[in-house]
Amino acid sequence: MRGLQLPLSQTQRIRLQRAFEKLQSLSSKVNSDASVTVADTIPVNYEDAFLKGHGTTDLNGELVATVCGVVERINKLVYVRGLRARYKPEVGDIIVGRVVEVAQKRWRLEINFTQDAILMLSSMNMPDGIQRRRTALDELNMRGIFEENDVVCAEVRNFQHDGSLQLQARSQKYGKLEKGQLLRIDPYLVKKSKLHFHHLEQFGIDLILGRNGFIWVGEHVETRDSMVVDQANSSQQSMVLEEKDQTHIPLEMRQNICRIANAVRVLSTLGFSIDADLIMETVELSSSLKIDIHDMLGSEFHVLVAEREAERRSLMGKRRR
Repeated sequence: MRGLQLPLSQTQRIRLQRAFEKLQSLSSKVNSDASVTVADTIPVNYEDAFLKGHGTTDLNGELVATVCGVVERINKLVYVRGLRARYKPEVGDIIVGRVVEVAQKRWRLEINFTQDAILMLSSMNMPDGIQRRRTALDELNMRGIFEENDVVCAEVRNFQHDGSLQLQARSQKYGKLEKGQLLRIDPYLVKKSKLHFHHLEQFGIDLILGRNGFIWVGEHVETRDSMVVDQANSSQQSMVLEEKDQTHIPLEMRQNICRIANAVRVLSTLGFSIDADLIMETVELSSSLKIDIHDMLGSEFHVLVAEREAERRSLMGKRRR
């Protein structure tokens, strides 16, 4: 059962196995070649020309998989995307990373890639919000913006000739993340979508689903448009922000952060794709059953979530018919 490392009782093991079997049968009806293991045959139309991509090979006139993963098709290209692989960046991806080094005119971030990503000083908004050339003073004050171990949200800008990755943070929605938890899951569980920033209004929580498998759950921060700001307003805002930073996070807010973070952990352990709707359904399930935040990581809640997801997908399948 997906190699789950959970202390399951015999009854829980049977219930979980039934839920996974139901999920597998539902997914096979939707797409028979969605997932493959080593030596599985990948159905293709041999009359039309196709290109063999990564994770595939020709064996006895058939296209077979050489790795475990999901079959992807782009025009004529057929390849297998490995599940337990490191993050493979694409231009435009929203990522969350941690600063590991402050270098000359740049920060190096760990983003679950084969190399550290680079965020140039010239590729981000300055604290004053004014579009201008970066000066030597800005370079000296780099640690006032980001320092080691800071969590940062950014966007993939491009690749360099040496394979290194460059980031940018030119929008107000990017930048330093504070007062929250950073979770690390397998990157394949985060699907690319139009919206990776979510504001959970009922909890006052910001949820950022990084394509690199880094998930941020933290207190909501209002996005400020500082492109046109006069000196009085900017100084007033800075004083308010300093006062806010000095205050502690309320207990209720910390509990909300932990409950949402534990919902992400449960879904990741079960191998379900992570999205805001599924996270909220998991949180609501724990609240409706009055399950304590710590008990969400127990075996029983994992089984309940798997059964709930199997039931939800079954209902969705019936509605489509």
